[in-house]
Amino acid sequence: MSEQGESKALRRVVIAGLVSVLLGLCLIMSAVLALSSAIGEDNTSDALENAGFGGGLSDTKEIPDWLRPIILDAVARYGCAEVTPSLIAAQLYQESNFRKDPPDGGAGAMGIAQFIPDTWRTEGIDANKSGGKPDPLDPEDAVPSMVAYDCKLADEIRSVPGDVVDNMLAAYNAGGPKVRKYGGIPPYRETRKYVREIRERAEKWTAPMEGKVSGGLAAVVAGAREAYNTPYVLGGSCKPPFVGSTGCDCSSLVKYAWSKVGVNLPRVTYDQVDIGTKVNSTKDLRPGDLIFSGGSASSPEHVAMYIGGGEVIDAPHTGARVRIKPLSFWDDRILIMKRPDYTEPGSGSTSGTWVAPVADEHIGTGYRVSGSMWSSGYHTGVDFPVATGTAVRAVGPGTVVTAGWNSAYGYQVVIKHGDGMYSQYAHHSSLNVVVGQKVKGGDRIGWSGATGNVSGAHLHFEIRTGPEYGSDIDPLAYLRGHGVKI
Repeated sequence: MSEQGESKALRRVVIAGLVSVLLGLCLIMSAVLALSSAIGEDNTSDALENAGFGGGLSDTKEIPDWLRPIILDAVARYGCAEVTPSLIAAQLYQESNFRKDPPDGGAGAMGIAQFIPDTWRTEGIDANKSGGKPDPLDPEDAVPSMVAYDCKLADEIRSVPGDVVDNMLAAYNAGGPKVRKYGGIPPYRETRKYVREIRERAEKWTAPMEGKVSGGLAAVVAGAREAYNTPYVLGGSCKPPFVGSTGCDCSSLVKYAWSKVGVNLPRVTYDQVDIGTKVNSTKDLRPGDLIFSGGSASSPEHVAMYIGGGEVIDAPHTGARVRIKPLSFWDDRILIMKRPDYTEPGSGSTSGTWVAPVADEHIGTGYRVSGSMWSSGYHTGVDFPVATGTAVRAVGPGTVVTAGWNSAYGYQVVIKHGDGMYSQYAHHSSLNVVVGQKVKGGDRIGWSGATGNVSGAHLHFEIRTGPEYGSDIDPLAYLRGHGVKI
């Protein structure tokens, strides 16, 4: 063969080799993209992201039959992550007792959703397309308008510290400016009662409760709820503040939740399905159990976590937020359910009464309110603005591990509970317990005061994962997990 022929042959071999390499790279990239898509999705295309508390409507006779389809349609058409059908039902009951044209309760409020005229002029929706003006006395207009307005308020106050849904409801009752002014639910008894009773009724009207979440499982649920409504991040580490690379994907969300009680789950869904014991029926689920979907039972592509009360939390897919949906949503998606290996710590008891730390449940400064007066940059607990000498109670059964002076906190008490969590009570005027003493929920541990770094009398209350400062979690979420209505 001539040198020219050999050169052409060599070029053909080189070109063929390059083409093979490029094809191989394309196949690899396709596989990577396909894997990323599979990990990041749960194949749930439902447009309704029921991430607020509550869920679907139970079969309770307290909700009128004529109203049910209006609520469900309104949430489906105008809803957002913060509203659920049972929440809207509870809010309507709170506003009007489901009356289409109740007596004027003040400020000219109208209809089943009690819109005042100025708000109705800007927020009323002609949802039933009657051709006329939106009618606040027509539930087919008023209910969708409430749903849409709730969602608008949620967006407006989303940066305010505290629970977005609680703040949304407070804004509906007292106005968004008041929520922003006070950095959370305003200190009005009417507004506090409004939010608390809607939360209680929404939970009552959703799927029946299988039992209260207690002990370490309450900490697991509270951990998952910390990330509620934060953006999904594929490959995210799922750590506070859940922003950017510290956001959650499905498997890191459940890993973070279980880390609250010292259980170290594998990082990826494919490995998580191999741990623990199998749960055979949804009727046997307990809070913290893992629900796998997508792919196959041996190699699932998505994981969610049951949190009790007929609800499931998950980080669904890119472009969505961590949400809560009714268990019924998952019924036809479940491939396998697993229970991580976990035994409640033996120290102390997790059974017994759980209460608020003072009889007056009015909240002052909320959890995670930011400010330069705190060394961490934010408020690590919640304040109860009670007068000096108010009885302070242990919130649940446990053992006193600290009872004495701590400069910034003044006279304080710290109690270790049976789930490994700690409750802290600060600024007492005097104490009624000693280190090592066993207490029950409701036992008097001291009297409130203004000792330490304070500007006035109040009780500062924290829930911690350890006995010392800096391990705080949301105290109200923890108490609610133990059935305390606050």
